[in-house]
Amino acid sequence: MDAFLANISSFPVSVYTIGLVVIVGYWLIALVGLFDLDFISAEVDIDFDTDVGELGTLAGLLTTLGLSGVPITIVISLLVMNGWFICYVISKFFPHFPDLFSWIEFLIDLGIVIVSFMLSILVTSPMVRPLKKIFNKINNDPISRSVIGRTCRIRSSRVDHEFGEAECIHQGASLILKVRSYSDSQFETGEQVVLVEHQKKDNTFLVISEKEFNKNLNE
Repeated sequence: MDAFLANISSFPVSVYTIGLVVIVGYWLIALVGLFDLDFISAEVDIDFDTDVGELGTLAGLLTTLGLSGVPITIVISLLVMNGWFICYVISKFFPHFPDLFSWIEFLIDLGIVIVSFMLSILVTSPMVRPLKKIFNKINNDPISRSVIGRTCRIRSSRVDHEFGEAECIHQGASLILKVRSYSDSQFETGEQVVLVEHQKKDNTFLVISEKEFNKNLNE
């Protein structure tokens, strides 16, 4: 037992041990309902008329590695868990060279950390595949329909009937949407608006001010 504790608390395994402690703590807190499960979800800017190659850097990387389609919290948890196990096994059975200079030994241990992470990606990818179907069923409503009625923050310098962008939080992700105002209404950066209609012809959303939306809601 002492050898096990010494191994997981020393470099290179300690790198993943720290991550594993954070992940376990996160899920324990989430389990008792004190933490929103989407809190650590990565913010990915998505435009409705983009393809995979135009997604945010993180989203594109996850897609390339076969790690997309499930919440980022689950992906990170699996990567850390698999990385910890792989790093522990390699570190335990990899021969040690006590006669080498300390910096050479450090470089070897650093290489173990990197190799463990790369192997963790290969192991995590097939683990994620069956989970994609589950989350596809959960999120089967088109985003254009599910975001109607949500409050957004104006992101562009202005929003009028010809131009504008707004940021909307949807299932833990930050969506960047093309928005337009009704008639002569105009909004500025930082204003809160509500999405009220999706226009398929140009893939934009009509918005009204949050104040006006709440007023109409109460009438």
